Amino acid sequence: MVIDHTIFAPYNRAMNLPAINLNTESAESNTPIPFIGLDTVYPTASGERLRRLHLDGAASPLAAKIALDTVEKILPHYSNTHSYVHSSAQISTKALAWAHETTLKYVGANNRKYAAVFNGSGTTAAINRLARGLSAARPDRKVVLVSSMEHHANDLPHRQFDNEVIYIPLLGEGASTGALDLAFLDSYCSEHSSSVNYIAISSVSNVTGVRNNIEEICRIAHKHDIFVLVDGAQSVAHGATNLDQLNADFLVFSGHKIYTPMAPGVMIAKRSLIQQLAGQDLGGGSVSSVSFYDYQFVENESEKEESGTPNIVGAVALAAVLDQLMTYGLKEIEEHDQSISRYALAKLAEIERISVYADLSCVRTGALAFNHKDLDHGLLAAILNDYFAIAVRNECFCAHPYVSSLLKDELWDIDLSNIEEAQQESFINRKRGMVRVSFSLYNTINDIDRLIAAITIIEGNIDRFAKFYTAHPDGSYKHKDFKLDWKAELGLA
Repeated sequence: MVIDHTIFAPYNRAMNLPAINLNTESAESNTPIPFIGLDTVYPTASGERLRRLHLDGAASPLAAKIALDTVEKILPHYSNTHSYVHSSAQISTKALAWAHETTLKYVGANNRKYAAVFNGSGTTAAINRLARGLSAARPDRKVVLVSSMEHHANDLPHRQFDNEVIYIPLLGEGASTGALDLAFLDSYCSEHSSSVNYIAISSVSNVTGVRNNIEEICRIAHKHDIFVLVDGAQSVAHGATNLDQLNADFLVFSGHKIYTPMAPGVMIAKRSLIQQLAGQDLGGGSVSSVSFYDYQFVENESEKEESGTPNIVGAVALAAVLDQLMTYGLKEIEEHDQSISRYALAKLAEIERISVYADLSCVRTGALAFNHKDLDHGLLAAILNDYFAIAVRNECFCAHPYVSSLLKDELWDIDLSNIEEAQQESFINRKRGMVRVSFSLYNTINDIDRLIAAITIIEGNIDRFAKFYTAHPDGSYKHKDFKLDWKAELGLA
């Protein structure tokens, strides 16, 4: 890896740092799929404007250009659905039906067995709807099994409706924790089969990228008539999903996680089970007839779950993206993800002071979480952004219990003897979290090299960087002089 020293202006001189160039020329996507924002530049604390390197795809990746193109194509014809009386209504209705069909095809779901439903802003809406419906469907089964690595979206909804949530342990301990403990799951389901309603599990952790064996989880659950709800938010963008083979009862994900920021949430569900789920939103579109005394639902399971006017434009844009990804090749997408993940893990492991979380033998998909022993997560993330225009995420990633379990040994060993009592909580907050890098289809090996080069430079100049930052009680760090003018960047100033 060669670093050409030519950038860093005012703060360069102030800190006596060598000028730095981190290969910030125009980005080239590694696929023929165009993405919006690969060449976005931002001002930095050095006084330069650098091309932003986006390593935060697990939160929301950049938008595929075809998503915007599709929106522009459909808007001149836009109309509400549920009608064939005029041309634009026909187009919108048929386009939405195509979106349902394409989404099922993308996740390998037989359309006779499964239905696709678009609802809400993302995965969270779909999980809340299923938690409500499943609890009402089998009120005699109050136990919900939730894995110990879940995002809050696949944890908190299940704590409602008088459910008893049991957290399934993971293999390993502390920072070396791995995937779901299948032996425990099998034993618990065998012993408590009559009381367990369903299992809620992520196919991939949004924190560490660790994968779970969904096919085996479904096999164990179905032996005991237990449903399986799979949160696929972190997996669907990174390769093929064969839902027919997995035999999961429900798969949920967010359109914005798969290059379509205007898209709704997606729920794929077995048609036989949708009919058992009460508690959906009621209104126009979901019913075939209504009197003052009763009403009848439509027979189509997707329409039954999509009361009101669905996000037609967003759903069709999502389908266009999914169609383009299938054309490119889901196997190729998975190979790219694995290549980037392996390379990043190897390069981070070469930095002695960095610890990567979760069992290193686990297959990773899309994300890695780590800490530097000499840099708080908030400080490292802030410097990467402010001086190097590298976008990563830090803190607990809406997975507080999981992150706390990974950090438990480090937090337990914190020495507070020299910290004033009034400052102890703030000090702990600076240690309670991680840095996460997450990868998308547009990321390249060169992006990882740029990240590693930046960390290496920061590591060698910690004191020089740190003096420009103020630590806040919540654990974040803010630059004393540099601040992004967001209105100016959007042309609103």
